[in-house]
Amino acid sequence: MKKLIFFTLAALLVTSAAVSAAESDDLKAQVEAMQQRITQLEAQQNEQAVSQRNAELIRQMVSELASQAHYGADSAVTAGYDKRFFIKSADDQFRLEFDTLLQFRHSYLFADDGGKTRTTEGLPAAGGDGVDSSGNAFEVERARLKLSGHVKKDLKFLIQLEMDDDNNNNANLIDYKVWYSFMPELGVAVGKFRGAFGKQFSEHFPETTMFADRSLATTVFNIGRGTGAEVYGALPMCDTNLHYRAGAFNGFRDNAQHPFVTNDNNPVLAARLKVPLLGATPADFTNESDLMYHENPVMLLGTSFAYANPTTEDSFAFQTDHSYNVMVKGSDDMANNVSPGGEIIMFGADASYKCQGLSVTLEGFYQHVNLDDGEWAYTNQFFGTARNAAGIDGDEYDNFGWYAQAGYFLVPKVFELVSRVGSVCVDNCNDSYEYAGGWNWYLYGQDLKLSMDLTYIDDLPIVNGNTNYYGVQNNSLFLVRTQLQFMF
Repeated sequence: MKKLIFFTLAALLVTSAAVSAAESDDLKAQVEAMQQRITQLEAQQNEQAVSQRNAELIRQMVSELASQAHYGADSAVTAGYDKRFFIKSADDQFRLEFDTLLQFRHSYLFADDGGKTRTTEGLPAAGGDGVDSSGNAFEVERARLKLSGHVKKDLKFLIQLEMDDDNNNNANLIDYKVWYSFMPELGVAVGKFRGAFGKQFSEHFPETTMFADRSLATTVFNIGRGTGAEVYGALPMCDTNLHYRAGAFNGFRDNAQHPFVTNDNNPVLAARLKVPLLGATPADFTNESDLMYHENPVMLLGTSFAYANPTTEDSFAFQTDHSYNVMVKGSDDMANNVSPGGEIIMFGADASYKCQGLSVTLEGFYQHVNLDDGEWAYTNQFFGTARNAAGIDGDEYDNFGWYAQAGYFLVPKVFELVSRVGSVCVDNCNDSYEYAGGWNWYLYGQDLKLSMDLTYIDDLPIVNGNTNYYGVQNNSLFLVRTQLQFMF
C-alpha cells in the first residue's frame, strides 16, 4: 500500500513538472514576441520623431530665407517707381534711386555792339571782326543722371553725371558725395560737391530755381564745387535748430583741377549757418518758389563765410592760375577778370520768406581781394574773359553783390510770375545791374515745367556760357530764355 502511494505521488510530480515546463516555454515565447513588437514600435516612433524634426528644421530655414531681402528672386527686394525709379530692401535699410534731368533751352541774346567793333573782352576789334550784335540757338543746357540712396539708413551717397552742349556733349562727374550722420548734431561728408557758401548756389539744384538760371551776383561770387571734407549738423536753439556746414577743399571752382599740379598747398575754407523761423524746416525751402503753398508764413535766415589764400610759392608745380577768378578794376576803369594769387575773404547773408504762393529771397555778398604782387594772372576761363591789354589798377579790392527776387502763383502750384533785380559792384569801377522777369508753368511740379524769362544786364561784368551771358564784357546784354524741364 505504501509503495502504491509512493508511485502515485511520483507520477503526479512528474506530470506537474512537465506541465510547468510546457507553460514556462509558452510564456517565454510570448514575452520574446512582445519584446520584438516593442522594439519595432520604438523604431517606428524614433523614425517619426526624426521626420518631424527635419520637417520643422526645413520650415524654419525657409522662413529665415524669406525674411532676408538679399536672397534670390523670391526675396523681399523690391523695385518700382515712386516719382523716381528705385531698388530697396524690405526694411528700407538699403536704397538706390535713379534721377534724370533734361533742360532743353532756346536763347536769344542781343549785345549793344551792333557794328562788331568790340571783342568779347570789350576791347576794340580790328577790321570789324568783333562780336555779333545778336544770336539765337537751341541747346541741351543740362542733361544729368543722378544716383542716390543710403546704406544702413545713415550712410548716404550721391553720384551725379552731367552732359552739356557747352562742354562738347562730354559726360562729366560733377558730384560724388558720401555722408554719414553720427547723430542729428554731427555728421561728416567727403567727396566732390558744392561748397557751403551762399544760399542760391549751395542749396538749390538748377531744377529748383525760380528762373532758368541763378542770379548775376551768384554767378560772380559763388565758390563752385570742390574736393574735400566737411562737418554738418543741427543744434537745438530756442524753438528751432541752428543748421551748420563747415568744410575744407582743395580750391574754389576746382572742377578741372588735379591735386598737387594745379592746386597749391593751402586748403580753402567755407562755412554756412542757417536758422528756420516761424515753425519752418529746411525742407520748406528746397524750392525757391512756394510750390508747397504754405498756408502760414515761414522764414529762413542764413549767413556764409569763405576764405582762400592761393599763393604760387606753395605750389609744387608753381602754377599762377588757381582756378578761382575775381573781378578787379582795369586801368581804363572797367571790370577785369584775374586769378588772384593772394587772399580772398568773402561773407554772405540771406533771408527767405514764403506764404500762400508768395516767395521772396534776398541775398548779398561781400568780397575782399588782396592781390600778391607778381602772383596774380590774367585768366581766360569759362567763368569770364581777361582784358589783359587794360592792365590792373591796385592790389586790394572790396567788391559787393546782391539780388532780390520774388515769385507769386496766380494759379496755386501751377502758374507763377517771377521777377528779379540785382547788382555786382567792383571796387571803384563800373557797376553792373540785372533786371529780369518771367513766368513758370508747372505742368507736373518740377518734373515737367515750362519757363520763360527776359533779362537785361547793364554793363555785363563777365562772359559766362553756363548762364548764357555771352556778349561783350562791360557792355549791355538783353537775353530771352525759354526752357522745358523734364525729370523722371
